[in-house]
Amino acid sequence: MAFVIDNSVALAWFVRTQATPYTKQLLLRAKREIVHAPNIWPSEFINTLWVMQKRDLLRAHEIDAIVARAGRLAIIVDSEPVAMPLLLGLVRHSMLSSYDASYLELAMRRGLPLATRDVSLARAARAVGVLLK
Repeated sequence: MAFVIDNSVALAWFVRTQATPYTKQLLLRAKREIVHAPNIWPSEFINTLWVMQKRDLLRAHEIDAIVARAGRLAIIVDSEPVAMPLLLGLVRHSMLSSYDASYLELAMRRGLPLATRDVSLARAARAVGVLLK
């Protein structure tokens, strides 16, 4: 079955220090299931890697390799525009950032489970009936 990932899960697939048994299990599933992410994900992913480089947690060549590997993983980046009033409503209702709400919105719109390590996002997903992976 397909599922939506957030940046916390994707990052853990490529940065060993972020990996958990949960994210390792999800990576195995991603090799045989369809993985979706909202259109904000590539920017958030690159920004997180850049911040890690600035904090001397990753080197430039490591990030280059991560980006190359991420490109080979068949993550379907959603191209449908999100209605801003809908996103605003989710933000207000869930108290999430608009970035996190975009993952929730995609899971809701596609009727897919959400994979996240973010406690607030998981709580918001459960509150609106989105299954967690």
